[in-house]
Amino acid sequence: MAKKFPHTEVLGVDLVSPRLENPPRNCKFEVHDINDGLSKFYGTFDVVHARFIDSGLKDHHKFMLDAERCLKPGGVFVVICASHLLTEDDTPYPPFTQANPQGSWFQRIFFVMERGLKNQGNNMDISEGIFCEGLWNHKLLDRTSCRGAIFTPPIGLWASASDSHKNTTIKKLGELWRNNLMTVNRHFEKGFLNAKRPAEEYPLYGPNIDEELLQDRHRSLMQVRALWGQSHGKNYKVPETFEGAASSSEGGFTLATIYSDQVQWTDRLSSYRANFTPEMKALINDSSFDVLKHHYEAEQ
Repeated sequence: MAKKFPHTEVLGVDLVSPRLENPPRNCKFEVHDINDGLSKFYGTFDVVHARFIDSGLKDHHKFMLDAERCLKPGGVFVVICASHLLTEDDTPYPPFTQANPQGSWFQRIFFVMERGLKNQGNNMDISEGIFCEGLWNHKLLDRTSCRGAIFTPPIGLWASASDSHKNTTIKKLGELWRNNLMTVNRHFEKGFLNAKRPAEEYPLYGPNIDEELLQDRHRSLMQVRALWGQSHGKNYKVPETFEGAASSSEGGFTLATIYSDQVQWTDRLSSYRANFTPEMKALINDSSFDVLKHHYEAEQ
């Protein structure tokens, strides 16, 4: 961000200091736990951007209010989170179970991790509720500026488009997300153990997730959600392309949909979770459900 916009001053806030060589001169970092509050940053920023932090929040409502208070008049708040994998039909992708060995191992650990987060005091139902509601009712933001978006990039190289340039782009996008998830796959152990599932089950996930990602065994889509809105204090002209629900489609599926209408947004997100199967709910709520044995190791 700092490199792309050299005329700006960028401050990164995290629990640990990043290991960066020669960061841009306009970029600084501060070690701070946002769960302790952000009052020292109130009224400071033109843009506050929070990405993939919901699993580390102790109080989701407090963070949202804190972050919005950090804006200058007319500043923009953007918050992004990832959710469970999707099918091409916009339904939850089936997880691997002993009854459904063709399901996704990665989707399975997503559900198990949700239980782990609940057990450590992070109720993802609250985060889900906040995202379903959107920012439209937040008093510190101008309601007319608020939007919600769902991005659904493919995972892997299975997706294609008829146009050669778009095909190259979509293949690269799928490769980037596959590589990203393979990295994320190395950091699930703590959440898994918090889920109180048998420890001997965890070693089965890594190789099976790697295998399904590298072999494009599933035509699955990542689900990334974003909310944004502008604080009061400056006039905001809504771009015409953002009226209603605007979509961008490639390769036979929708890459992104942007919503300006709160009802449409809430209906979209609520319908997704309503389609959870009993097996999906059991992986979240029951640590004894479908305990795996060693014979489910990845094929040699």
